[in-house]
Amino acid sequence: MNLKSISFGLLLTSLTGPTLAWTVSADFDSGELGTKADRGGDGFSGAGGNSIYTNEQTVSGNAAKLTIEKGSTGYGRWGGGFMFPEKIGSGDTIWYQVYTYFPVGFDHYSYSEGNRLKFLRIHTKSSSGSNHGYVDFYIDRHDNPNAFKWIYEGAAQWRNVGNPEDLIVLGQWESYQMRVTFDDVPRDLGGNAEVYIWKNGTLLQHITNRKTLKTDTDYSDRALLFTYWNGGSPKTQSMYVDNITLTTETPAGFDAQGTALIPSPIPNPPAKINILEIQ
Repeated sequence: MNLKSISFGLLLTSLTGPTLAWTVSADFDSGELGTKADRGGDGFSGAGGNSIYTNEQTVSGNAAKLTIEKGSTGYGRWGGGFMFPEKIGSGDTIWYQVYTYFPVGFDHYSYSEGNRLKFLRIHTKSSSGSNHGYVDFYIDRHDNPNAFKWIYEGAAQWRNVGNPEDLIVLGQWESYQMRVTFDDVPRDLGGNAEVYIWKNGTLLQHITNRKTLKTDTDYSDRALLFTYWNGGSPKTQSMYVDNITLTTETPAGFDAQGTALIPSPIPNPPAKINILEIQ
C-alpha cells in the first residue's frame, strides 16, 4: 500500500489473519483554525464542506465545527466521510468512535423524511461494487422515548437503542461508539454478525439477531458521520466533533462486561460557548 495516498491520519499497525489491521484517526489538531477540516491531513476525507478547524470547543487540542443551514439537508457539507485504506468484509470487525458536543439550544431532530437523523454510518457494497446499504446508527424521532435507532439497510429491520436517560445531553462532550462484525448470518443463527453500541463507554445495545452484510461476498470501504439531514435542518446551527477513530485492530480498552472497546474518557470542561444560532 502506498502510505502517501492516505491523507487522513492513517496508522498501519499489525497483521491479524488475512486482513491488514489499520486505524484511521481524525483529531483535527494540525489544520489552520477557520479553514475547512475536509480533505486534509487530520480531518474528513470528503463530504465535509461545512466543517472547519476550531478551538471553540474541544476534547483535546483542536476540534471540528460542523454547521448546517436552515432547511438544508447538508449533503456534501454536513459532517463528513472516511475512506478505508483496505476493504473489510465477512468475518472482519470495525470499531467506530466519535466525540460530540451539541451546544445548548441545538435541535438534533429530523421532522420529515423518516423523522430520524443519520449519525454513525458504515457503507456496504456487493462484490461488483453495487450499493448494498449502510449499517446505520440514528438519532431517533423527537416524540419517541427511545434515544436512538439502529438498522442495516440491507435487511431493513429497525432496532431500538437506548432509553430516555440516554438521550443526547446538550452543552457537554459525549462519546458514541459502534462496533460491527460483518457477516450475512446473525450470531444467533450461528454466524458472526453482531453489533455493539456504547455511549460514554456504557453499553446501550448488543445486537446479535441481525445480519450486517447482504451476501457473504459483500464488503465495506468507507464510513460517514451525519452527511444528510433528513427533511432539512430546522434552523441554522453548529456543533462540534473531535477525536474520531475507526479501527480494525482490537482496542486495549474494555467495558464493564469485558468487551473490547476504544477507551472513551469524557473530560467535560466548562463550556466556552453557549450561543449556537447563526443569524
